[in-house]
Amino acid sequence: MKFSKVLLILALVLSTGVLFGAAQGEAVATDAEVLTPATYSWTAGGMGGGWYTQAGGMAAIVKNTVPEITIKVIPGGGTVNPAKLDAGQDDFGWGVGYVDKAAYNGVAPLFDKEYKNIRGLAGNFSVDFYHFLAAKSTGISTIDELVAKVKAGEKVNLAGPMVGTSERALTSLLFENYYGISYEQIEKNGGRVIYAAYGDMVNLFKDRHVDYVIACLGLPGSAITEMAISRDSVLLKASDDLVKFSANTYGTVSFDSGLNRVPAGTYDKIDVDTQAIGHSTEIIAKADMPDIVAYNFVKALMENIDEVKSLNPSFQKYFSKEIAPSTMVPLHPGAEKYYKEIGVLK
Repeated sequence: MKFSKVLLILALVLSTGVLFGAAQGEAVATDAEVLTPATYSWTAGGMGGGWYTQAGGMAAIVKNTVPEITIKVIPGGGTVNPAKLDAGQDDFGWGVGYVDKAAYNGVAPLFDKEYKNIRGLAGNFSVDFYHFLAAKSTGISTIDELVAKVKAGEKVNLAGPMVGTSERALTSLLFENYYGISYEQIEKNGGRVIYAAYGDMVNLFKDRHVDYVIACLGLPGSAITEMAISRDSVLLKASDDLVKFSANTYGTVSFDSGLNRVPAGTYDKIDVDTQAIGHSTEIIAKADMPDIVAYNFVKALMENIDEVKSLNPSFQKYFSKEIAPSTMVPLHPGAEKYYKEIGVLK
């Protein structure tokens, strides 16, 4: 009888062990099944441009690290990428921080509705600066002084960003909502606003058709370099309050980051640091991307961060593991999990 009881106990223990092992095995199998080989799309920038080639470089890094993840890079743009991801048309996307925030919150005139189905993966790869360049002969040194001229009804000839671009949208918002002026008011005063591509801006400024230029570029911006060489120039300083307003309202680079400066010597004969508004670039994803895909994508980039930073000089200057979680839209849970594991998020 005792022997039978012993056998019964052993059988129960063994069966429990088998069930536990099966459960464990099933959990492992489930995890393995989630990360199956698949191809994903990354909407970047114009074909052959910086965003396009950088996305290609990162796609190769991810593929070499996580063979199950294949990424196909396709053309896109800062203002269209959030909508494409929100609709599930693509999986990954390059983003401009303030544009992504505007998309998420449905801020006009950039977006006519909220795009809530986007999430952040990694941010602060680089910073592009809003250059307000003026001929030195204008006698001013700040954006506030330029605005004062417009409010006083003075004629101002200015080359501005093209209609439909994110930089035109942001500068319009700042003019209207912070200063209470507009590009149209400049024209009503008898001045000229020529909406131009960067290359055309150079000739307009060089040939003195305009005395002011507004352009958003990384440092150093080649168009600004050409303009500063061709004509004595000054970068107009953004006030502390303007930088704070822009950051708090639209999601540009924060005042406290210490990154809002174009260093002295960046451009010919501009030998003082100039405070400026900047926006950061980031990688975003569609909200329903599987957590394990987002996790492994971010992990691959962070574990090969030196290789990632080698893709662009600006990445080397700005991008790091510590600031990568700071995206302008909510982090994807898979990305958040990885950042917590390595201790850069609590």
